[in-house]
Amino acid sequence: METKLRSFEQVKDVLEYGKWLHQEIKALAERIESVEQSTRLKLLLEYLKRHEENLSQALARFSEATQQKILDTWLPYPPDPKIVQKLREIAVHPNMSVEEVAKIVLQFEDALIELYRESLNEIDDPQVQEVLSNLVQLEDAEKRRFAMNLARFQEI
Repeated sequence: METKLRSFEQVKDVLEYGKWLHQEIKALAERIESVEQSTRLKLLLEYLKRHEENLSQALARFSEATQQKILDTWLPYPPDPKIVQKLREIAVHPNMSVEEVAKIVLQFEDALIELYRESLNEIDDPQVQEVLSNLVQLEDAEKRRFAMNLARFQEI
């Protein structure tokens, strides 16, 4: 997965990056789906595309509902580049298994949660902390939902 290195200056930059990353995972699922023959994996990829599109839209709504003052808050330090490196290390190849795709998605979710937590830890403003904490909770809940649905899917 090719990621763009971003400089996070304000809270809105972190939200925009999160939306972009969800769209990248959706695009990744589309690329895998275009060369994949396994019906089972195609079903998972179809679910993954919807899941990522929904998260991207949720972040857009979240941005719209958040006070501009909070979105414009400057972050004193950018998130650690190791998060970007984790995302760069995601490898895609033909004939991927359901388990490999699941691992990619869970690694992505972990990296995004870490991005939000790291941003949260750099801010002292309680209102901004609440917003970033809500993002951590949203992504964590979605990660659990994906894992639960994946377990159900593997039972099929």
